[in-house]
Amino acid sequence: MSSASARQTTQGQAAARAEGRVPASVRGVFAGVVRAHVGLTVLLALSVVATVVTSLLPPLVLARVVDAIAGARRGSTAWLAGPLAGLAAAYLALVVLQGAAGAAQEGAIAVFGQKVTHALRSGMAAKLDRLPADYFVRNAAGATTSRLVNDVDAVEALFASGVVGMVGDLCQVVGIVGIVWWHSVGLGVVLAVSLPLMFAYTRHVQRATLAAQTDDRVAVAQANEQIPETLRTLRTIRQLGRQAFMARRYAGAVDRAFEAQERSNFYDSVYSPIVITTSSVVIGVSLSLAAQGAGLGRLFGVTVGGAVAVISYVQQVFTPLSDIGMEIQSIQQAAAGVRRIDELLAEPEEPLAPVAPTAEKDAAPGATPDAQGVPAVAVNHVTFAYPGQPPVLRDFSLAVAPGEHVTLVGRTGAGKSTVLKLLLGLYHPQRGEVRVLGRPAGSIPAAERRRSYGYVEQDFREVPGTVYDQVALGDPSVTDAQVDAALKTVGLGDVVAALPQGARTPFGEASFSQGQRQLLNVARAIVCDPGLLLLDEVTANLDSATERQVMGALMAASDGRTVASVSHRLFERQGGRLVRVGAAL
Repeated sequence: MSSASARQTTQGQAAARAEGRVPASVRGVFAGVVRAHVGLTVLLALSVVATVVTSLLPPLVLARVVDAIAGARRGSTAWLAGPLAGLAAAYLALVVLQGAAGAAQEGAIAVFGQKVTHALRSGMAAKLDRLPADYFVRNAAGATTSRLVNDVDAVEALFASGVVGMVGDLCQVVGIVGIVWWHSVGLGVVLAVSLPLMFAYTRHVQRATLAAQTDDRVAVAQANEQIPETLRTLRTIRQLGRQAFMARRYAGAVDRAFEAQERSNFYDSVYSPIVITTSSVVIGVSLSLAAQGAGLGRLFGVTVGGAVAVISYVQQVFTPLSDIGMEIQSIQQAAAGVRRIDELLAEPEEPLAPVAPTAEKDAAPGATPDAQGVPAVAVNHVTFAYPGQPPVLRDFSLAVAPGEHVTLVGRTGAGKSTVLKLLLGLYHPQRGEVRVLGRPAGSIPAAERRRSYGYVEQDFREVPGTVYDQVALGDPSVTDAQVDAALKTVGLGDVVAALPQGARTPFGEASFSQGQRQLLNVARAIVCDPGLLLLDEVTANLDSATERQVMGALMAASDGRTVASVSHRLFERQGGRLVRVGAAL
């Protein structure tokens, strides 16, 4: 292959990767959402500002009303009717605007949070598609699922109600302190001093409540785990006479959950009364100081309307203060989720494999190389080791001619299944080269892989949908005729035809035996008519009768194809060539 051809192909691969670029961090995802939805971001910001402003203005209007009434001269107050009507209309308008702004803010927060969630999960799903196979060996499926579900939900709360809510609440608290200070410097000082103390108490209660709730969840989870464990091992428990021990374990978990719930309920029950009492004390102290004459009067004095406004603001300030504490807690909880998502997004992606020569690359998908030239499978002096492990294969070579059947044999752990994984392009060797149908194994595009080779593993993996979906695997290019042909080849044609809706019958409604499920495994491997079949201990978990049925289907599916298998049974039935892995050839 010429250097120009290689350079052009490499550039094409890089461009293809760049088209669906995955953000490197949660911050990058958030920035992308802001850039993509400028109008929504502006609406969110304006709604937060409007909510804060409209929540601060009504007490000021109320103060004007009270001052106007208190300052009226004795006698007729008819002259107040006009101004009071205007102030009342203004007060009503502000209350309506406050409700509208709050509704707009909540709606914008919900939509913005969903945008962030969608972008995060889409980016993480794209990232998973680019991760090497060893990532899924190192990380349990449950841990990855938790990142996609629980951690993303926490980040949604962080960027929606957490950050946005805290900004709005902080502005509201600062605005209240500023307005009270404007009415009376002394009362502003009293409020400014009392707020940190109240905030500290709020955070203490929230931390204690969170700890109690965490202990409760852990204890409940332990109790729930013991129920199926006990039922699953009930016969053994009775045989060994361990009923009392299991009962004590369960009772201990229930007792811990009850104790944690009691602590949580205690903090919930005392928090609100203390907040109400504190706000009443602050109001009482403020009004007492404002009523003093002489020097204190000049420092703390306010008008009657100002006193009403101060009372309203003091009652109002504790709600955002409590919300800020909850939002800080939400941010702290989300920080761990952000870190875990960033770790996933920062995982190294699968390296670009060497590209095939242009003439081979342009060959039809699934085409078998010329028997006089390129072998169907070529493993040339390969050395491979899993991350952090000693080499499994050392200078291993294998050549399989088109149409040849090869069985890999060797001790457990010798690397038989590893050879198949290298042929599938799931791993790349540290040294040497692996070529399939004349092309580097890792360079075959995803759209061509099922037409190049089929892989049958030990266990059948069910996918949601119909019987047809179990074979087609969501590939829109697979036709009904191809599915029917594959089912007939493996001996399931009549079985599926007898179902109420044929191949379109929901899979859950069709009672397939273990052997029939493995036959579906074979059907999904050959449905795209690949030139190469890779079989990994296909009959390892089957009884003898079912094994004979599956072996017959495998022999029919192998006809006219190149086969590389890890199965002594298939070799005994079909013959071919034995290749020992883990020893000199």
